[in-house]
Amino acid sequence: MRRADDRARRNETAAYLAALRREFPAFGIVADPERPIWMAVRGDDLFIRATDGHVLRQRLLEIAGR
Repeated sequence: MRRADDRARRNETAAYLAALRREFPAFGIVADPERPIWMAVRGDDLFIRATDGHVLRQRLLEIAGR
């Protein structure tokens, strides 16, 4: 059961990460949900760190003015 849960969580994380990358193509976005750390970077001037993908998306939306 735990193995199936882990696989489902990884698939969910990968899907959300892919969606964020499509929505914000100007950013490099990486995630380590085990820690949990989600990060976005744009050039040399912007670095964002969040505890989950939803928080990261909210911050990116604020920066984009949406």
